[in-house]
This record gives sequence, C-alpha cells and structure tokens, in this order.
Amino acid sequence: MQSTYSILVTCPKGIEGLLADELKMLGLSVLKTNPRGVFLDVSLESLHRVRLWSRLANRIYVILGVSREANRNALHRVAEGIDWSRYLKPEFTIWISGQGNYGDLRHSGFAAQVVKDGIFDGCRRKGVLLPELKEQEQTHRIHVNVGKETYILLDVLGQSLHQRGYRIEGGAAPLKENLAAALLIRAGWPGERQVFMDPMCGSGTLLIEATYMALDQAPGLLASFKAPVDPLIRDEALTARLYNEALDRQRVAEGIWKGAVLGSDLSPEALAIASRNIARAGLARFISVRADDAGRVLPPDARAGLLVTNPPYGERLGQKTELLSLYRALGEHWRKHFGGWRIGVFTSQEDLAREMGLSPDKVYRLANGPLDAQLALYDIHALEDKRKHQQQVAERLAQQEGSPNAEPEWSDQAQMLVNRLKKNLKKRKPWAEKNRLEAWRLYDADMPEYAVAIDLYGDHALVQEYAPPKSIDPQKAAARLKDVMAVVPHVLGIPRKRIALKQRMRQKGKAQYVKLSEQRKEFPVVENGVRLLVNLEDYLDTGVFLDHRPTRFYIQQHARNLRFLNLFCYTGAATVHACAGGARETCSVDLSQTYLDWAERNLTLNGFASKTNRIVRANVMEWLSAEKSLFDLIFVDPPTFSNSKRMEGVFDVQRDHVALLDLAMSRLSPKGLLIFSTNFRKFVLDEGLALRYQIEEVTAKSIPEDFGVASRIHRCWQLRKPVVKETRPWG
Repeated sequence: MQSTYSILVTCPKGIEGLLADELKMLGLSVLKTNPRGVFLDVSLESLHRVRLWSRLANRIYVILGVSREANRNALHRVAEGIDWSRYLKPEFTIWISGQGNYGDLRHSGFAAQVVKDGIFDGCRRKGVLLPELKEQEQTHRIHVNVGKETYILLDVLGQSLHQRGYRIEGGAAPLKENLAAALLIRAGWPGERQVFMDPMCGSGTLLIEATYMALDQAPGLLASFKAPVDPLIRDEALTARLYNEALDRQRVAEGIWKGAVLGSDLSPEALAIASRNIARAGLARFISVRADDAGRVLPPDARAGLLVTNPPYGERLGQKTELLSLYRALGEHWRKHFGGWRIGVFTSQEDLAREMGLSPDKVYRLANGPLDAQLALYDIHALEDKRKHQQQVAERLAQQEGSPNAEPEWSDQAQMLVNRLKKNLKKRKPWAEKNRLEAWRLYDADMPEYAVAIDLYGDHALVQEYAPPKSIDPQKAAARLKDVMAVVPHVLGIPRKRIALKQRMRQKGKAQYVKLSEQRKEFPVVENGVRLLVNLEDYLDTGVFLDHRPTRFYIQQHARNLRFLNLFCYTGAATVHACAGGARETCSVDLSQTYLDWAERNLTLNGFASKTNRIVRANVMEWLSAEKSLFDLIFVDPPTFSNSKRMEGVFDVQRDHVALLDLAMSRLSPKGLLIFSTNFRKFVLDEGLALRYQIEEVTAKSIPEDFGVASRIHRCWQLRKPVVKETRPWG
C-alpha cells in the first residue's frame, strides 16, 4: 500500500468551499479547491476518515495522471505512462467512464476511449497482462475528468458518499443527503440552537441529516463503510477500528445532546416514507414526525430554534400560481409565531420566495440537481423595526434580572464596562471565527474597577472574579460584581442561566480538589478542528486551559508520526491535538481518575480512542522512574503544588522541577523536544539545567492573542538534549 495518496474529493456544485472547510475540520491540509472539488494529499487512514465522516462529499478519486494539453496524443501519452502494474492484477477487471469536454476532447466517451487505448498500449509495452473490460461489478473504476487539465482518476468507492443507506425510497423531488447537510451547515446548525423543525419534511432527509449532525454520527456508518472498495485502499483492520471509534464517539454525543428534531407533512404517504427512513437510520427515538399543515405548526417550546424546509417549487405555470398563497401564508405565519427563530427556505423560484414578504439576512446560491436554487435565511427578529426589537431585547433582559425597567440604565462605570466589552467583542469575535475557536477570552480585568475574567465557551460564558484585596470595601466589590452580571448578558446576548460565575483565589490544602457542584453539564467546544468537552459548573477549572492554546496548536502542528507523552495530562486536550496532528502513538499520565475519564471522553469524542493512545493513572514522578519507553515530543504542565491523598508527600513545582525535568528528559528521544510550562508566577528555572540541556524560553510565543502579550498567566520553555559532536579518529 502507498504511504500517501493524491486525491480529488467531489461534491455538489456550489459547496466546494464548505467541503474544503469540512476536510480541514477533519485535520487535513487542502492543496486547492476549484469547481471539480477539493484536492489533497492524504494517508490511507485519512482517506478512510473522509469516507466515513464527510457529510458533503460525493466521490473520492485517487489521481493517477494529469494531462495539461486537451488533445488525444497528450492524453494517450499520460495514460500509457502510468505504471499500471501497481494497480492491475491478472484477475482484475476495469471499466472506464468519462465526464466533460474541452479542446479536442469534445466528448467524454471519446476521452474514455483514448485512455483505454493508452492503458492497453502501456500494458503491452511493459508486459502486463491486459485487463478485461467489464461494465458491471468491475474491480477498478477508471474515470476521466476532462477540462483544461484532464485527470485520469481511480474511483476507489463503490458508490457516491451521499448515499447514506437509510433512504431506499424517496418522496417527490427528494433532496440528496449531502445537499441537505450543506443547507444545514449554511444555516448554522446545530450551533447554539437545540431545536430543529421541517414542517414540509417529505421523506425526512433534512430531519435525519440534522440529527446525525447533532449526535455527531458519522454519515458513513450505515452504507459507505459496508460497501466494497477498490483493492488499492482495502484495509479491513483499519476500517473496523475507525468504525468502532465512530460508534464510541456517537455514544458520547448522544449522552450530551438534549435537543429536539421535529417534522411534519400533510401527506400520509410522505410521512410513512419518512418514518421508515428514520427507522433505517436508527433515529426513531430522536425524531418526532406527525401529520400537520406547515401554515399551522407552532414552535414546541420557549427555546429559539432553526427551521429549514424545501417547499414545492411548482415547475408548471398552473402549479406555480397555486403556490403563491402557500408562500404568502408561510411568511405571515412565521413572522407572527417564530420570533427569535432562524428560518431557512430552499427553493429554485425566487419570485415565490419574495411572496413571503420577508427580507433575507443571507442568500446562498446552490444547485439542486439541474436546477439553480437558493437558500434564503431569515432571522425573524431582524424583520421588526430596529427600535422595537431593541426594546423587546431590553425587556427580556430586564425580566431576567428582575428589574421593572424596560431599558437598562447603567452607572457611568458600568457604561464604561459595556463599551469596553463591545469593543473587545468587535475585535476578537472575527479573530476567533477565523481561527475556528469557540472558547476564548473576551475580557481580563481590563478596567481595575471590574477585576474579572470573561471567557466565551460557544453559547455559554464564564465570569471569574479575582478575589478583591482586603483594602476594597466588600460591599463595593459586591456591587461591582452585580454590575458585571447585569452587563454581560446584555452585551453578549446570552441568557443569564448560561453564564457561570466563579471566584478565583489561591487554594490551600485540600480545598483545591473540592467539587463545586454535581451538575455534570458537559458540552463540546471546537478548537482548531478538535472538539473538547468543557464543564463550567462542577470544578474550579473548566476542562480546557485557554492560555495553553498556542502550545496545543504547536503540538498539533509538530506531532505527525511522533510518539507523544502528556504528563499531568489533566483532561487530555493536548493529547487530542497531538492525535489530530497525526501522532504515531500517545501516552497521557495523571493521578486523578476524574481527569483521566474526562480525557478518555475527549479522545472518544474525536475518534481517537485506541490502543495506540494510552491513558495511565499514576504518580508522574514514580511512573517516569519506572518507564522504559522513549518519546519524541513531551508536554509537562505540572500543578504549582499537589498534596493528593493518593500521593506520598507534597509536590512543589519550584522545589521539585529539577528532579521532574531530569526524569522526563531521560524519556526523551535523542532528537526529541520537551515543552515545560508552569503557572506559578514566582517560578525561577534552576540555572543548572542549562548545563545539561539546550533550553529556550518561549513564553512570549506561547501566550494567546486574547490574553495579551503582557500577560503573566504562565511561563514556558523548550528543552532538547545537547547535540553530540562526532569526533574523527586519528590517522
């Protein structure tokens, strides 16, 4: 088998950019994107991950050759020059198909014939047994994609990935599964919304795809991972491992998600088909469908949600005239009853969409088979007069805070805080979206009067109050904190119930280990393509140290094919990033079973739970003394001190760091790298370490942008073993 494959991943017209973003979220590096699809170089495992996890792809092709001249002779030369002995065995059969036309290659069938002649001439020249042409049940499917550059491709899958396996039967004009997924992604599902509706659900495709996304279910579990594949990429052990990882990841997500997916339709036949499709998809307990008129369906509860639907288009004039009243009624109904919801309407008839009387906030151009169509998104609150909407928002916020005033009236200091938060939000939110971050710091005691840190975690927020000095009047400190808790939901638009409040102070003795609550309200946030579980309620820390984000990114970028060791691993976030970066194997060590269980859930959530990613419960110092394995990349982030009842004595980072680093460096491979970080502000690195190792302080590079370059949140060093100079013998 090859170590890497150059591949082309295709998709429906108009969603190539979305597909590229999806593949990046899978940890892959995109070479280029164009109307043909997305081009990448991948490992065999990454190829199978695309096959299992892509919601948007059609087919995966391995690129065998490229002709940059659109004529017969050039295409024949390329086809003849491919080493077909790598692909063709005596018992194999092939079939060749074509698509497109350009230059002298005016017909796809002609291009396919030229490639066939080139294959046979190349085989004769090299003495390779000629393959048998067989249109049905062939071993290899060769595809010729004709254009300014003509690609000779190997179709490694038995079918298009949009065929998930649940839709054996469809209603009238059903959406393809990957197009439905694209509509949902464009509409922002699931995001912060927990309720999805399709009031004209037809065969249920949008309902099923929305549930798959909410439950983190791999779209290839039902069909593509059970279909035969080309012998070039066949690896049953690998596919079985990835299949089981996906099942584990789905089980974790099912335990987290508390939303609802609801569908309705007037047609009993359509509902019967939808119910059977939902059952085949294994989602009957997650989706509710019923017979109802789209113009009368109401939101299920107070939660604002997402409604996406694909109404009938009416291709004939008479049908179209009849549909005018339907679209008008839908617009009026949604405007009246779906305040706070996002509505998505997918249609090929813009004039029908205009009949709804709604002004779209965004419009995306897409193709639905041969039809040019559009997805129009409407945030219903945005349709109201701006002043009226602001008043409604203020009234809701005032009600949340128990104030009788409709409009907040801030003190001068509180207004300054409002202004500062808005300024920070305007600057940092685009930065966070660009860097694919859902967890980041908005504010860190920017104003001395408000000594708090405010962190965003998706659609939640965490306010951490720094313990005020004894010179501050406790009543004044309490009043300022009350200001903060009134201002934050107002500026961020986050309900108070989704804003956690904690006080940070130096913990002594066993107080640092005490649980704050037993809520177990875990939810995932995205960080550079990986998902990490956080909990804002139960512990002093959330499960993700935001200040170590650049270090985790560095580990992800440099972990390919390396052995990674994570000491004092906490919830395993750095390990997940190492796995996403292609680490050959990982080992995560911590003494806390709570944190190790958390780390295991993080690995499972991202599909990395396997025997190559060890989780070890042990005292780090004792484990290092006994361990014999070497590692190429080691991350050491110890607590400032620890007096766990499972450990003899007390660990003190200032006193014990020399012994710790010497032990860790003994497990480092000769050309390996150790990253050491500490949050102890008074920490002093022992000078004697520089006599034994190459040491570089990288603190400035390791502080994230949202913390500011002057932040003293931690210090960080990189350690390497000294380079041994070779000596030449005399003579």
